[in-house]
Amino acid sequence: MWRALAIIWLLLAPYAASAASVDDVKAAMATDDHARSLELVTPLAEGGDAEAQYLLGLHYDGGLGTEADPAAALDWFRKAGAQGHGEALRIVGIYYEEGKAVERDFMQASKYYEQAAAKNNAKAQRNLARLYLDGRGVQADQGKAADLLRRSAANGNAKAKRNLAYMYYFGAGVPRDLKRAAELFAAAADDGVGKAEYDLGRLYYRGQGLDRDLTKAAELFRSASKRGNPNAQTFLGRMYLLGEGLAADPGRAYFWLSLAVAQGQDAAAAKLRRAALDKLSDDDVAKLDREVAAFQPD
Repeated sequence: MWRALAIIWLLLAPYAASAASVDDVKAAMATDDHARSLELVTPLAEGGDAEAQYLLGLHYDGGLGTEADPAAALDWFRKAGAQGHGEALRIVGIYYEEGKAVERDFMQASKYYEQAAAKNNAKAQRNLARLYLDGRGVQADQGKAADLLRRSAANGNAKAKRNLAYMYYFGAGVPRDLKRAAELFAAAADDGVGKAEYDLGRLYYRGQGLDRDLTKAAELFRSASKRGNPNAQTFLGRMYLLGEGLAADPGRAYFWLSLAVAQGQDAAAAKLRRAALDKLSDDDVAKLDREVAAFQPD
């Protein structure tokens, strides 16, 4: 009897495995149980499920539960893309743009980005905009790039908001509009794009597109500096040195400028740092140097 039950179990095991769903795969991936997620996703992908094919591509791409295999990953991304999976199409575009598992081909990259962008994939819209800006695989067209960035931003891509803000700031592909640039930098900063905090701070510092506000500029530079942005660190150090928008403090100036210089900021940052150094004692400098060495960005 037990032997008969064992035979029945072996016969039914493949059907039990195939009963797993894509949600089960994602749940296993969320807990980093990649051996389990790979076991679950493989039969689903082989059975033709587009989302499972995309997820299996991620496993081979990132070496999740298996050895990384870019060629196998690309094959699964292609299969998912052939069924209209927007993110899989975008990743195939990335493979062509980077020359990963295929010969680098910007024209092919643009075609895949175009297909994904047509499905309202916000990241693909931004990827394609970059190709139009650089004229890679397509004819350079700032107007098309701006339109794609608008669509990407409208679909919630925070980095696209920052990119589009720069186009309004410089008047590239759109009429120059500093107020609109400020609005977009603010939106990107609200969405967590740290570099946009620096960009917005610079507009407050210069009074471009909004009223000049050194206090607000200092707040934004401080937040971006804590994230490790060297440009913001230079501005914040300068403001502490000169007492712009906050109380003059050569120690804080030295601290932030030292971090900026360590990240390769230009001679201006080094000159400001020397000016701060002249106002400090040796003990102050030693203490601050220890703070600089211990700094970890947020």
